[in-house]
Amino acid sequence: MLAATAFLAVGCDDDNDNNGGGASAPAQITNVTFTPQPGGGYFLYTYPDDENFLYTRAEYIIDSGEKISKTTSCYLDTLFIEGFGSVKEYQVKIYSVGRNNATSEPVIMNVTPLPTATETILNTVQIKSGFSSIIAEWENETEAKITAYITISIDGREATKVQSSNLKKDQFSIENLEGRSYKVTARLEDNYGNSSSVRDLGEITPKEDYELEKDKWSFLSDALLYGNKWDKSEKDETKQKPYAEYQDTWTYDSLRNAAASYFEGRVEKLFNGETDNADLLNLDYCHTGPLSFPFSYFFDLGETVQASRVRVWQRDYGGQFWGGQNCKTFELYISDDADATDGITGWEYVGRYTITKPSDNTLANLAAREGHEFLLYPDDPRFTKPFRYFRYKMCVPFVSSMTSICTSEITLYGNTGGNQPYAPSVTPEATTPTE
Repeated sequence: MLAATAFLAVGCDDDNDNNGGGASAPAQITNVTFTPQPGGGYFLYTYPDDENFLYTRAEYIIDSGEKISKTTSCYLDTLFIEGFGSVKEYQVKIYSVGRNNATSEPVIMNVTPLPTATETILNTVQIKSGFSSIIAEWENETEAKITAYITISIDGREATKVQSSNLKKDQFSIENLEGRSYKVTARLEDNYGNSSSVRDLGEITPKEDYELEKDKWSFLSDALLYGNKWDKSEKDETKQKPYAEYQDTWTYDSLRNAAASYFEGRVEKLFNGETDNADLLNLDYCHTGPLSFPFSYFFDLGETVQASRVRVWQRDYGGQFWGGQNCKTFELYISDDADATDGITGWEYVGRYTITKPSDNTLANLAAREGHEFLLYPDDPRFTKPFRYFRYKMCVPFVSSMTSICTSEITLYGNTGGNQPYAPSVTPEATTPTE
C-alpha cells in the first residue's frame, strides 16, 4: 500500500506540472526595444533562458476600446502589434507564458505608432474617367488590409461604393453613370475599424459610350475568315481546309474557330441577347467541344465600330457559375480589314481579361447574373481603333481539368461610325499571325 501511494503521489505531481498546477511562471523578457510602424510596430527583446517558457504575449487596448492580444513563439525574439488609429502614446503589457499557462509579471511599454496606413494609402488614391464610370485606384505598399469607401454626389444625391483589398495596387469602377460632372470623396478603414480622414478628390465627368446592337453581327466561319485562301475542292464542307501554303495559321491558337455547335451549345447564342438561366432551363450558351486550348470564335459585326468596354456572362446550367467549363480568362483581337476577298488579316491585340470571383457568395452569384464588365484599356480608358471584325479567344477555364469552355453571352460597348479619337495599340508583340 505504501508503494502504491508513493507511485500515485508521484503521478499526481507529474500531472500537475503538465497542467500548470505547481510550476512557477517563466521569467520576464529583457532588453526590450520598440520600432514604430504605421498603426503599430514591433518589439525586439531577449527571451528568458527557461525550459518552461513557451511564448510571448502582448496585450493592449485600441481606440475602439477592444482589447487586442498578439503572441509569438519561444523561438522568436520579435513581436508585432497593430491596430492603433492615432499617433499618441499607448500602453502595451508584454507577458512571458509558460508551458503550464502560468504568466510572468508584465513588462510595461509605452509606445507611439506612426500614422496609420490608411492615411498613407489615402494620399495615393486617384480617380479617372472611365466609360459611363468613374475609376478609383490606389497603391498599398505595405499590403495592409483596408476597406475603401468612394462616394460620388450629384444633384443633392450621393452613393458610396465599398471594396476591401490588401493588394499593392488595386482599383474598382463605379458604373452606370451619366456623362455629367460628379463630386468624389474617398475614405479608408483598416482591419480594426480605424478610419482615415475624408479626402476630396474633386469633380470628374465620365466618358460616354453605349451598348452596341448585335442585329448585324454574324459568325465568321473559317471559310469566310480565309476568303479566297480557302480550298473548297472537297465537297464535304466539314473536311475543307485552307490551301496548303496557309495551313500554318489554321490552328486553334491562331486563325481557326472552335466548334460552331456542340450538343445544345451554338456559337450564335453568344450574341443573341439572352443569357443562360438554370431556372428557365433555356440552355443559352456556346460550347467549344473538346478540342485544344485555347479556343477562339471570330465575328463580323456588319459595320464599323469603336469599342470601349466588354461584358461577358457565364454559363449557368447545372450550377456551373464560377466553375465547370466556364471561361475564366479571355483575350480580344480586332481587325479593320477593308477587303475580305483574301481573308481577314491585320489582327490587332486589344487585351487579356480575367474574371475574379468575389469572396462573398451572394455577391459572387449577383456578379455572375449581371455579367462581368471590363474596360478594354483599363490603364488608359479610350476607344479602340475603328474595326469591323473581332476575335473572342477563350484561354483558361475555371476548372483546369476541363477540355472545353463555355460562355453564355458577350456584349460590346462603344460607338458606331469610327469617328471617335483613339490611340493605337502599344503592344505590337502581342498580335496574332495574320498570314
